[in-house]
Amino acid sequence: MYNPYAQQAEDANSKQQQPFVSTAQPFANQNGRFTQAGYNQQQQQQQQQQWNNNMQIPQQQQQQQQQQQNNNISGQGFNTFLNDPAAQMGLRFSQSAFNASQQYMQQNIKQFVSDENIKYYFKVSNSYVLKKLLLIVFPYRNKTWIRQFRTTTDAQGNSLEIYSTPVDDLNAPDLYIPSMALMTYILLWAVMSGINGDFHPQLLGYALTRTLAFYIVDILLLKISFYALSINSKPSKIWDLVSYSGYKFVTSLLLMVVKHFFSSYFVIAAFFLALSFSLGFFLMRSLRYVVLPSGMDSGAISPGSKRLRTQFLFMYSFVIQAVLVWLMA
Repeated sequence: MYNPYAQQAEDANSKQQQPFVSTAQPFANQNGRFTQAGYNQQQQQQQQQQWNNNMQIPQQQQQQQQQQQNNNISGQGFNTFLNDPAAQMGLRFSQSAFNASQQYMQQNIKQFVSDENIKYYFKVSNSYVLKKLLLIVFPYRNKTWIRQFRTTTDAQGNSLEIYSTPVDDLNAPDLYIPSMALMTYILLWAVMSGINGDFHPQLLGYALTRTLAFYIVDILLLKISFYALSINSKPSKIWDLVSYSGYKFVTSLLLMVVKHFFSSYFVIAAFFLALSFSLGFFLMRSLRYVVLPSGMDSGAISPGSKRLRTQFLFMYSFVIQAVLVWLMA
């Protein structure tokens, strides 16, 4: 007998036993075949992507054209600026000013730092250095302080008399001893600070800066004094002043060694007075040919000016150098 309720129950059981088909696959049905809706959706995505690509190409072309137009505008502005008469006049004026400054540097500054001037002060020998150091420490036995001359020829073949090099003249100034004494002074300062337990890396920079400050002040004092006293010091003699001002480093080194090995104030003061007086005597006799020239140039100096120059030479050689040596040592 046909039972409709039993048939409904069987249909319900068969639906429950059917496998679950995911709706996440729009392109396939329950039998694994592609449907028309999935195909249409795929076609729409491809058309959308192709439309986006077609839209990007005109945008890129528009950006390139805009960039090219900007470059053309800037180039036209630069060309307009170059074609302006006022701009051309300003460019010519700046170029002429640069050429004039370069020519001034070559004519005036070159004579201070030329190779020939620097090489002259470093033409030394071992015997010269030893004799010069002894002359600075004990200058009383030197018989003559007059610098020697030698004859040479210039580019035009004219005969000239110039000062002999340090290797041939003990009284000639040099830059070898001042430069070596300066470096030795800095290193000795660092070594003694390390022995006392006070060394730190910043000490080298501080010592160099402080020493160069004293050095520069000393040279400036000489130049200002020469200008005030109307002393005719040629520009080529600036290195002579740098050399003579640097010989005090030898005295400062010796005084530092004495202060390290002797703790008695009387001994240190005695060495200080002896070394300072020797340095002053050496500088006074060495700078005499610049401050108080002899021969034809001496007739142009009045008695009052000669007295002032002698007083300045004494104060600089004995007093100022003694103060600098004491501060440095």
